[in-house]
Amino acid sequence: MSSTPVTLLFKRTGNAADRPSGATVQTGEPAICFGAADPGLYFKDSAGSIRKVGGSAYAASAPNSTPVGSPGNSTGEIWVDSSTSEKYLKVWNGAAWDKVGAAFADTSATATVPFASGAAYADSALVASGAFGAIMASGVITATGVPVADIYTGALTGTGPSGSFRYKADDTGSPSGIYVAYAGGWALT
Repeated sequence: MSSTPVTLLFKRTGNAADRPSGATVQTGEPAICFGAADPGLYFKDSAGSIRKVGGSAYAASAPNSTPVGSPGNSTGEIWVDSSTSEKYLKVWNGAAWDKVGAAFADTSATATVPFASGAAYADSALVASGAFGAIMASGVITATGVPVADIYTGALTGTGPSGSFRYKADDTGSPSGIYVAYAGGWALT
């Protein structure tokens, strides 16, 4: 028994960033861009907007930043910005790229979250982003109940109420770090 195969072809292009326009596809009609730099499957939604279905773009510049086809991006489209050593996931909100971030600061200018909010912890790993150094450098640690006067170089002096914190930058050979008052002494956390 033999049969004749049927080939269905969608609108398609191999050019990078060659997105379809609302005028070239009908509502619900798929169009494919298989250009390696910005591949995706596109369709026109019921409101007449072009939507992208596909993996996240991973590049130093935003997807479709130099369009061959229609300019712009689809609301909800995602992109991993690899332009710096910190890689950020960004999502297109319809007007701009929003950085999808965690609940902790990633620059000294925004490192103002107190420990009490829990934002300095990420699954029990103290400041997984490395922003703790920025918090210390900015003096923001005072928001946590550790006044700048409780940041020591050398031996810790005095005692504090149980559970209070002090930071020690040690030059005597014992470890530097955050110490908590415990049983009349200080314990490295």
